Amino acid sequence: MERFSLDLPSPLYVFDENYFSNIVSDLQEKGFSIRPLGVPEFVIDALVACQDTLSKQAYRRAGIGRAQQFQHHEKVRSDEICWIDGTSSEGQLWLEWCEALRLYINRHLFMGLFSFESHFACYGPGNFYKRHLDAFKGQSNRMLSVVTYLNDDWQATEGGELVLYASEQDDIGVRVLPEKGTIAIFLSEVFPHEVLTAKRERHSVAGWFRLNTSINENIDPPK
Repeated sequence: MERFSLDLPSPLYVFDENYFSNIVSDLQEKGFSIRPLGVPEFVIDALVACQDTLSKQAYRRAGIGRAQQFQHHEKVRSDEICWIDGTSSEGQLWLEWCEALRLYINRHLFMGLFSFESHFACYGPGNFYKRHLDAFKGQSNRMLSVVTYLNDDWQATEGGELVLYASEQDDIGVRVLPEKGTIAIFLSEVFPHEVLTAKRERHSVAGWFRLNTSINENIDPPK
């Protein structure tokens, strides 16, 4: 079995390359990948452990837009988020797995992915995120969106599915149950998506692989 090593200043982790090759094959074929148990169990367990230690005060109401365009819009989304900065060993493990994935994707798909940002997301009962794109063509450096789920025994009757649409004209989409260990990765500029109203507390980790679009003194992504 092939293994993928990532040499970072923090402890060295060895990751199973099969996870990455499955995702790359899906991206090549469809532009998205939905993989039940697509994240190693020890990475998911670390994220669950980290999420369990977060206090309610650690979360902030999510908004839309960035920088000067940022605003809260409760009719669009009603979840709460907590950014992952790698200060915990569990958060650092997740970031390192995603860094290994970034390198693997760049090696095989030549996408030029430059950086990654990520946060925990909590949807309480009644929370949702209306249909949207994570990036607008030509206006953002988000290339790939990543969502993985931390919920045990999630049932279809409990709502909270991610719905991934093939286009603006698609009104059916593909539904992703937010079950523990499932990962969804898709092209940020291509696939509109939404989170249906959850009927119980729902936990996930969302992230984005980004390009480097820095010009002169305008640093993007910011340090």
